[in-house]
Amino acid sequence: MITRRSKICLLFCGGAALSLENKILAVTKKEEMKPWLKAMPELNIMAEIEPVFVYGQYASEITPELWTKLAAEIYKRYHQFDGFVITHGLDTIIYTASALSFIFQDLSKPIVFTGSPLPSDTQKVKLDGLISDYRGLGIKANLINAIQVATMDIAEVGIMFGNRLVRANLAVKSELPTFNFFDSYAREYLGKVDFGIRLLDKIVKREKRKLKYQPKINKAVCSMQLYPGISPKVFEQMLGQGCQAMIVKTYHSNLFPDNFQPILKKARQNNIPIVAYNPFSLDIKKKKLEYISINEMTFETTLVKLMWALSQVKTIEEVRSLLKQDVAGEIVRR
Repeated sequence: MITRRSKICLLFCGGAALSLENKILAVTKKEEMKPWLKAMPELNIMAEIEPVFVYGQYASEITPELWTKLAAEIYKRYHQFDGFVITHGLDTIIYTASALSFIFQDLSKPIVFTGSPLPSDTQKVKLDGLISDYRGLGIKANLINAIQVATMDIAEVGIMFGNRLVRANLAVKSELPTFNFFDSYAREYLGKVDFGIRLLDKIVKREKRKLKYQPKINKAVCSMQLYPGISPKVFEQMLGQGCQAMIVKTYHSNLFPDNFQPILKKARQNNIPIVAYNPFSLDIKKKKLEYISINEMTFETTLVKLMWALSQVKTIEEVRSLLKQDVAGEIVRR
């Protein structure tokens, strides 16, 4: 009996720097996919690979418009493939992967992000910093693991890097210099690489589901951070610059100093949702009309989810309800 090989769609969205013996091979334009794939013959042994070029420049230049473009490329091929793997630069990979976890709901197959920290124009044999040998930083091992995950019994958006598979909207950058780069906000992982890839109990498995595709993103969201002595005028000025929603990193046990209250009330009157982000806040159980308290998601996911929610509903209370709803496994109950 002949077993059908898995069909995997490989989407290039930056982060594809492949370290060879004496050079870096990257995909910065469509024409570079063929020689790049030729240098990675292992991939076609694992699955039937179809490459798609989406973007090839720096990850810091990626915008919400690119999130929706990437989502559209996946959506039109969704029923043709068993899984999707996306190469992506690490600077903004969490934002893009989190966005796709909200755009695609009730998945029946995996969408796996991976990448290399090397910029496409790196040609030096040695790099400065804590990790000096560039050969260990290429995408090869990460991509092999990501392709394997995309053939397995999992139906989530994840980030495969180092020896960890992390739920995309729970990923946080590691604070320590480690080859894993990403930790989990929930301190739990979807899978780990030992002698092979071992999926853990928390995964959503493949199952026939009707896909929900909600690609709209409203990028008119502003962000700021409070600090001791900050003037409320800074807050007021930002709100006057076309913000349709604001996420504020706070340090305050009450989330906002008292002198911010008049501006918060004005924002509510103008139907501008204000999200107070503080994962350590003890004030979280008190419902405040003037703002929405969030302490159960990562900052990156909160920001992306706010952009997505703002495009789905109209009122502050509807935004509040959607932010509090566990849409894609992004909320961690403490």
